[in-house]
Amino acid sequence: MSFRITQVIREFSTQGGVETVAWELQRAWTELGLTSTVMACTATENAAWVVKISPLLARIPTRGRWRHLGRLLAVPAFTLAASWKLRNRQDSVIVTHGDSLSGDVLIVHAVNRSALREKWRGGEWRWMLNPMHAWVGLRDWYVLGGLRVRAVVAVSNRVRAELMAEYRVPSERIRVIPHGIALDRFVYDRAAGARVRVEFGIPPDARLLLFVGHEFGRKGLAQAAGALAHLPDDTWLLAVGSDDGAPYGRYAGGAHQRLLFAGSRSDLSALYSAADAFVFPTAYETFSLVCMEAMACGVPIFATAVGGIEDYLQDGVNGMVIPRDAEGLAGILRPALADPDRLHAMGAAARMTAAAYRWPAVAARYQALLEEIWAEKQAEFS
Repeated sequence: MSFRITQVIREFSTQGGVETVAWELQRAWTELGLTSTVMACTATENAAWVVKISPLLARIPTRGRWRHLGRLLAVPAFTLAASWKLRNRQDSVIVTHGDSLSGDVLIVHAVNRSALREKWRGGEWRWMLNPMHAWVGLRDWYVLGGLRVRAVVAVSNRVRAELMAEYRVPSERIRVIPHGIALDRFVYDRAAGARVRVEFGIPPDARLLLFVGHEFGRKGLAQAAGALAHLPDDTWLLAVGSDDGAPYGRYAGGAHQRLLFAGSRSDLSALYSAADAFVFPTAYETFSLVCMEAMACGVPIFATAVGGIEDYLQDGVNGMVIPRDAEGLAGILRPALADPDRLHAMGAAARMTAAAYRWPAVAARYQALLEEIWAEKQAEFS
């Protein structure tokens, strides 16, 4: 069955989680021989299949110090422009990542209501100063609450349950299709990992824990740093992310010198390759790309069973389920780090798990759904 795909994403790049998903889907669909175009206002790759609309919006900064104000201007403006452009369009299957008010398939990467509730429970309130949440809430109420798409893709079973609870989306409208992983980009590289250790002054024979996440509070850096204080002196923790690390040194106590901060990095594959274990005591996730990236590099994950993580983390097989408290986490890490053979076995199993989530396989699941949608549209308008 021949059909065209129109994917809608404001920024087509690999600079963020949602943007990377759109980029990888486009690449995988092209490799499958599907006809697909991308509707965006900015793109790092000016390929023939990128159709730019409202390019002036690309001049508004959406990263950096004034990102919240920039997004409040650029995101709604692009959403409205894309929605107008797509009105009454029946020549393709429209796949949106939340950047239009209508379409055929909406990919839900996170349920904002649920995420904000978890932040509130964790004592976080700064999100209330971000005006983007008001826009996202209004958009989700209109699109999800009003069922203005034919199908909703949830990236995990947890997201599916949240969609049904928060917006009463009928179960038959929801398909669970997880994110994929680029196995050609995330590969264990011994030499690159050794260079990372030299860069940060980490001994080659030390046990290195890696933490990656931009929201240190919600992702659990305090708990990971606290666990470091209860682990042997040859254990180090490297934290990667753009958040402020200064408040977290106190959680490590006397081990604060073995808590290192890398800031925001693009060489994640090298960082994963330097680690013995990936530690992620997060409070809320929908899928967790960073966990899947670590697994693809053969690193066992020690994470809380939340969101999509609970769909693929097999306790004691490809990693271990951890509690969200420092002493409990240390109690699990200590014997695991003391057993290199077990770590290696869990790392090998983690790589096998990631292989099942490679992008071509994920894109094929989307293809099956899009063929159903196209047949439905053809029947309606024939």
